[in-house]
Amino acid sequence: MRYIISCFCIAICLLHTTPVRSQSVIPGAEIMEVAQLAETYRSAADLSFNVQIRYTDSVTVDSIVEQTTAIYKLHGGLFYTYIDSNEIIQGNKYCIKVSHPDSVITIRNRQDYPDVLNMPVADTLYWSTFAESISVTAVSDSVRSIKIKFRPGAEYSSYEIKYNFIEYRIIEIKCYRPVSVAGGEDAELFPSGKALLKFTFSGYSTAPLAGTWFSEDKYIFLQAGQFTARPPYTGYFIENNIIQQ
Repeated sequence: MRYIISCFCIAICLLHTTPVRSQSVIPGAEIMEVAQLAETYRSAADLSFNVQIRYTDSVTVDSIVEQTTAIYKLHGGLFYTYIDSNEIIQGNKYCIKVSHPDSVITIRNRQDYPDVLNMPVADTLYWSTFAESISVTAVSDSVRSIKIKFRPGAEYSSYEIKYNFIEYRIIEIKCYRPVSVAGGEDAELFPSGKALLKFTFSGYSTAPLAGTWFSEDKYIFLQAGQFTARPPYTGYFIENNIIQQ
């Protein structure tokens, strides 16, 4: 799962914007649609969903190189994610990743947004350097598609988001990556020369979520300036990546 995990855990930093709910998007405001998607997930009162992740060649999509399913729980800026034996929890104090296969707990500063999207939308230098074109098209009366084409050197060669623009909920994301970026040592797995990382969202629910989903205290506690793992995680190595503000 090394390709999926490495792509999945890229943090995002996005702008807060006002929803645009008309059928069309004002020219020049395309990136604001992406920002609004991220803001919808960040501010969700209670939202649960699943994401199926498949890593394939961009053309021979039935030949799966890797696949897994992630679960998400979101609540007012707090979130919980489980993917491939890894838990990511953001509570009121920290954001932590618990890697059960490696017995490692990584602690870092809280994120502004959950890792639903994989691009630094608010980074103006990134967009001026790498974005070649952005377009938004209507798929139906309630569904839009955002397509972004990147210049060489970016994480992806292109990126597509299909979403319901009435509720601003993602349906599907497709990330296309040159094999040289995706993993050149396995080039034979990608005969087209390009890899596809596809995220399919399903099972949306707004049922109330218990606060225990977002409790860092289930995993760690702070004592005399040192983090310690709670049972049953005693023995897990703790990696403290907190940056003092």
